[in-house]
Order: sequence, then structure tokens, then C-alpha cells
Amino acid sequence: MPGGTVLRTVEVSNSQKGSYGTGCLIAPGLVLTAYHVALSGEDGAVTVRNMASAAFSEAAVVWECPELDAVLLKADRASVGAGMSVVRWGELVCDYPGRRPACSMTGFPKAMRRRVSARSERYVDDLKTVEGVIPPHTGSRSKLYALKVDGAVPAEVKNWQGLSGAGVFCEGVLVGFAHLVDRQWDRCIMVLPVARLLAADGFTRAVAAHTGMTPRLQPADLRPLLDNPPDPALSSSHLLDPRAQVVDLTGMSELTRRIEQWCKTTDRIDVAAVTGLGGTGKSRLFTEVLHRLTSASGNQRPWNGGFLAENPTHTDYRMLTAAGYPLLLAVDLAETRLPQIRDLTTALADAHDGAPVRVLLLARRDDPWWPTLRRHLRTRNLGPVTETFTLTSDDALGDHSPEDIYVEAKTAFARRIRLLQQAGHGDDTWPDSVVADAPRSYGAGIEHARRQPVIYHHIAALADVLAHANPEFALKDHPMEVLLANEEEYVRRIAEARLPEATVDAKLIHTLVTAQFLAGAHTARDGRAAVRAAFDAHHRGYGITAPPDARQLAALDDILTAAYPATDGAHWGAIGAPLADAWLTEVETDNGDEFIETFLQHEDLATEQRHQTLSTIARTAQDKPELAAGAQRAVAAAPERLLPLAAQTVTAELSTDDAHQWLTGLEHAVADRAAHPDADPDTYQWASSLISDAKERTTADREDLEDLIGASLTPQTDAPEQPDSDASSAHPDWSAYPVLVKLRVGRLTRIVVTVFAVAHLALVTAIPSAVAVSTSSKDDGWVKWMFAPLSLFIHLTVASTFGGRQLGKLASFSWIVPLYTIGLTTLSGLMLGHRWPPDWPPPWLALPALFAAGLIALTYAWRIWFGQLQDTRRPASPDRAGTH
Repeated sequence: MPGGTVLRTVEVSNSQKGSYGTGCLIAPGLVLTAYHVALSGEDGAVTVRNMASAAFSEAAVVWECPELDAVLLKADRASVGAGMSVVRWGELVCDYPGRRPACSMTGFPKAMRRRVSARSERYVDDLKTVEGVIPPHTGSRSKLYALKVDGAVPAEVKNWQGLSGAGVFCEGVLVGFAHLVDRQWDRCIMVLPVARLLAADGFTRAVAAHTGMTPRLQPADLRPLLDNPPDPALSSSHLLDPRAQVVDLTGMSELTRRIEQWCKTTDRIDVAAVTGLGGTGKSRLFTEVLHRLTSASGNQRPWNGGFLAENPTHTDYRMLTAAGYPLLLAVDLAETRLPQIRDLTTALADAHDGAPVRVLLLARRDDPWWPTLRRHLRTRNLGPVTETFTLTSDDALGDHSPEDIYVEAKTAFARRIRLLQQAGHGDDTWPDSVVADAPRSYGAGIEHARRQPVIYHHIAALADVLAHANPEFALKDHPMEVLLANEEEYVRRIAEARLPEATVDAKLIHTLVTAQFLAGAHTARDGRAAVRAAFDAHHRGYGITAPPDARQLAALDDILTAAYPATDGAHWGAIGAPLADAWLTEVETDNGDEFIETFLQHEDLATEQRHQTLSTIARTAQDKPELAAGAQRAVAAAPERLLPLAAQTVTAELSTDDAHQWLTGLEHAVADRAAHPDADPDTYQWASSLISDAKERTTADREDLEDLIGASLTPQTDAPEQPDSDASSAHPDWSAYPVLVKLRVGRLTRIVVTVFAVAHLALVTAIPSAVAVSTSSKDDGWVKWMFAPLSLFIHLTVASTFGGRQLGKLASFSWIVPLYTIGLTTLSGLMLGHRWPPDWPPPWLALPALFAAGLIALTYAWRIWFGQLQDTRRPASPDRAGTH
């Protein structure tokens, strides 16, 4: 991460006192540095300059602590660090030698002072990036990290001067800043952990006041495995995100206490499920429990953890077994991520001496996946695995009334929006100020909505706050429309900064954001595919005759990445629910109820993206059944590609009733499609059988985890070994069934290829027969007549094998047998060389070419008439597998 540390490196100077050193840019205009560098308590102006600035800017002190030798400085955000994101704060929790991350800092040490020119007497302070590792236990008693420097070091300790205050980063997360140099160890720099700053009085309030978000610690060395909190933004999606923790948790006090007690049991590892409908507060409950555990005081060792990333940078989960701090992990939408849970728990099952690990699986329901998974975990001794925490709509209320929830949420949203505006987010287009006592419009009658999930109270509260600040929003009929209008304004600001003036198409942006939510993008290539698929689906029926401009697509990709940056190892993130669900419904309606159908069938989408789209729609359709129709039509139109994915998705992720209903709708869509004149009867007969088998599986008692989850669609190259199945499946793995696909060609092509193939068969039969006739017969002469049927058999075998199977699985065989067949037939022809016309090309050259062309024609004729069996589980392409 040297590039990130350089961009955040700031020169700090107090000219009157002659002090000079380094600072770290926390956010635009906000600099963290050492107190002895700024000398802020003395007379004299403190000035700062980042790498993009030509001149120093004055800075004022907003927080200081001489005891920790730390100070926060505030400068003009337009001059110092404009456009810089807010830094992430973290600590080191693991000591895992196999993946010990490198740490780096960039500053201005005295050893890097250089003359402006050979004859000049003026000097400049140049940059130096220092890299090394920090074993977490080193310096534990002094409460300082010890960075063990790699590479060259100055000859004298004094030449390190000027590096003080430089931010130390690990995996892109700020873990401390350079404090002093150990004079006894020339390769050791002592670093003040930011954990001590966050515990200092007033520091978090000062940071929140200037960034719009309270800093919270995350395990920096585990960042490749975890989903990071979202960057602060003046968007409805961010304000409703449970990880942003805008609104305080209400109710759930008893449930929170039970989960805390479960975490503190003596078991080394344990897994539990938290189930509840969408919007009841499962994710917010986890963030609250984790916050309480990380804020533990006294003799209790603080915890750490976070949400497990759906697209981790690597999958070496064994790192978690080397934690020096107790860890609490959550897997959101657990019912859709069973292969990943299997890999995680397999790694945790190994014996280890690390701190306790607790895993909470957040899901809408526990059937059918949780009973099966629980039995699987118990057989591998992953703790008692006895707890299931059920969350209802009333739990989030507790002793609060809907009125209390609404009022407290309005206050919290108004406070956070003001902080975001103060930190430079948004613009000045809102005519009125944000107030907590905004008039009640969308919250009218909220006191009678007790049985609704708490998210609906938050939506009404946020809508009233936004509608008061911007009267244009107040014209909307529904609170969700207000939130979507604010989200549209947020994305519009980003789009206008990246597209030519007056070229922003709001409807297209809506479609792109929806596609981003549906398909996701693990890599940049996936991002380009999703943008192209959404662009084409949006313009379907408008008669585009040329492909869209590549620069335009790249700009659209950039808008999506900037609006919803990735919080894990993926290419981008996505708009959060429930806004995404509402926008998906709007986009589907605006596109004539054909967007989902067109998008799913687009050729550019990767298999993983189709699977995620189907999974997302299957979940969303539980509340909005009308969205399922488009997906079902898409599957029916391309059953070879989509049906196995759809069947696997709904049987594994939906309840028995929902899965059966979804498959019934799919069955009707397939039947309608099969009635089309151009439908292949064999394909749709197979599709009907597959759906029937899937419906039977929804009611079967699946005892084995591997049988429940099927084959993993996205195998990781660095994943730990999979556990051996200790029980055979009671049902076949229908997700792995090959699909018989006939090559569709024109009538003329079919005739030409067939005639050529039949002629080739006649030729390879006639040549050995002619050899047998022309050769004198003796006692064993009858053997020569066997070469004709043998030649015919070999050619038909090659044609059926290579025409009826995918060649990728026959790599070595595919080179040997055809060449042998062509060579054997050529030798037969050479035996008739005395009858070869003298003015023709020599037979040793002409015959192999003739037989090779004929064998190819025979192979394709087999594929045309009889079909090819294709494996539906397509492996990731080389540029996707293992890259992040």
C-alpha cells in the first residue's frame, strides 16, 4: 500500500519554533501528527502541505494530547487533500506467519534531505517509504507497536528525524503513527497504535465532527477476509446502512445480553444462527454486540471482528485461528453462502491455540439450511452449536413505542446529515436546514404501525427530515420515493462530475445501479460486463446499430464505482436494501417488465453474476412476486445456461413453500416456451425433468451439507482443502447433470455437412476394401477385410466422442486418437499409390488433409443430428480465478 501512504503524507512545520516533521491526512483538511512536531501549545503558526500542494497552508488545532504526543490539525480541505476519502482505523490482532501483512509509512526523514542542485545551498526534504512487519505481541507492555524495518536504514539514528508523525498503514488501514526510534535496535521504529487515540478523551468526537462518521477500530490484518464499514456519504443508502450505525439500537436488550453471554462461554469455537425477516435489525444487532465487546473495559480483553466478506481477497481462513484477541464474525445472508461457510468452518475446526472465535450466521429463516449445517458442524466438533437466536419485528421495539422509534430516528438522521454536510458531503442545493423536529408528514399515524419492522419507522423518519430540507422531495407520495429522490441526487452529483455537461441520463443511471446490485462484480472485467449488459437491456428496442462507445462505458463504470465503492475485495459495492428492491421494481416497470429477462440472458455476464442475479431476485420476489416472472422467462428462454443455476439457487436458499412456488412458476414458463415452433423438444423435455426433480428435492429431508449446497460455482485457488463427505447423498447431484445441446445451423449448412460426412465414411470404408481386393490372398487374407469395418468403427467413435462431448475434458486424448485415425487411414491409401494420378498432389500430402477435413465434417454432423453433452458448471476464466 505504498501508493496510499504517499497520497496521505503531509509535511508539517512550525516555522517560528523550527520544528518539522510528517503528518497523515485523515480526511480532506484533517491531519494527524505528533505533538512535538506541531508544537501546537507554543506560539507560532503551524503549516501543512500535502503532495499535491505547491505551498504550505495554515492549520488550526482541533484536538491535542501531549501525554500521547498526538495532535489533530485542520486546514482548508480544498487546498489540502481535496477528494481524499476518510481513513479507516484499525489494529493488529493476529500473529499468523503464513500471511503476516507488510506495514508501511511514508515521511520526510533527515537522511532524505537533498540539495536543489549541485551548486545550490538550498535543500528540499524528499520522501522515503519505510516498509516492515509488526508482530502484534512486540511492544505489548509499553503499549507501542514495534515496526521491524526491511531494507536499508540510516547510518545514524538522528537521520530518522522528520519521520515522526508519519501514518503507519497495514492493508490500507491506519494502525498507528511513527512515535520514536529505538536507539538500541537500529531496525526498529516505535509506533503509537491508533487504538490508544480512539480511547483518548475527545478524539472520536473531533474526528466525527470533521468527517461525518465516528471512527471505529477494525482488525487491519484481517481486512482481506472482512467486509469494511461503508465510507460516509450523503445518500439514503448510507444513512440506512446498519453498519453506519446512524440510529441507536432500540429494544433487543435481552437478545443482546444472550448473545454476549454466548460469546463469553469457554468453548474455543462456536457457531449460532440469528434469524428474522428483512428489516428487523439482524445486522444492526450484530454491530451493537460487536461494539459492546470491543468497548470492554477493566480486565476483560477487548474483542474484534466484523462481517465476513462475500468476495474476500483471499480465503486462507486459518488466519482466524491465530488471533490474539477474541473474534466475533458475522455472515450476512448465510443461507446464500453455504459453500463459503463450509470452507470457513473447516479451517476453524483445526486445533489451534488462538483466542476464541464466534460465528453468527444471519439469515431470514433457518429452514432448510440451518438444521443440516448444524448436524454437519457437530460431526466436526465445531463447538456445541446449540444456539438459534430468533428476531421478530416486536423485538426491535422493546419497551419503545413506534412513536419513540420515529422521533429518535429523526434526531439521529438530522444529526448525521449535519455532520456529513459539515464534512463537505453533498452540496448547497437544499434550501432549508436539516432539523430533528421536521414536520410529520410521512410519519403520520406511526403510532398505529407497531407490527411493522423497525426499518419502516426509520424510512418514515428519514423521509420527513429530507422532505423538510428539500421541499421538492415533499411532493412525493410515498416515503420510499423521497429516499430514492435523495439517492438519485447523490448519484447525479457523482455522474455530473464524470460525464460531459447535460449528458446525464437519469433513467440509464437507475438501470445501471440496479444491475450493479443484481449481478455484482468481483473483477474489473465483471464490472465491464455488468455495465454493458445493463446498457444493452436499457436500450433494448431502440434500434441501436452500433456498439456503445468504450469510453462512455468506462465512464459509467467509474460512476458506479465512485457511488458505491467496494467494502471487500470486489470491484464495486452496491446500493443497500430496501432502496435496491424499490429501484429494481421501478426499473423493471420502466422497461416494460423485460429488463430482468433481457439482462439475465446477456452474453457478457459471467456464470457467477447470473447466479447472484437469480439469487437476488429469488429473495426479492418473496416480497415482490411480480419480479419473479421476468427471471422465470429468462430461464425458460435459455434453459441450458440458466436452469441448473436457478434450480440450485431456489432449493438451497428459499424455504420449502417459497421454493416450490418459484419452481411452479418456472415450470409454467418452460411449458409456454416449449410450445414455440423453434423450441427444441429434447431440451425442454430435459428442462421439465430437471424442474420436477428440483421440486421433489424441496420436500426431501436433506441430511448432508454437500447435497444441500451442490457444487460451488466460484472455486477459489487458495481455498483450504474441502472436507471429505462422510455420507453418500440420498439424491443425485442434479446441478451437475450435463445438458444435451444440438448445434443449430441453417438447412443448407446441415445438408452440405451431412453429405460431406457421409462421403467421408464411404471413402474411409472403400480404401481398406480396395486394398484387400488388390492384395493377393493367402491363408490369412481374410484378416485384411477386417480393416474396412475397423476403419468405419474408429471414425464413428471419434465423431461420437468429440461431437457428443466437450473437448476441454479430453485434452490429451483429443490429440492422440484423431491423429492416429487419420494416420491409419492415410497408410491404407498409400498402399494404393500405384493407382494415384501422376498430375495430382502427392498422396502423403493430399490424403491427410482430405481425411482431416472429412473427420471434422463427420464430428460436426454428429453434433448437428445427435447433440453435444455440455457441463453446466462452467469454470471461472483464468483472468477471474484467483484474482481480486
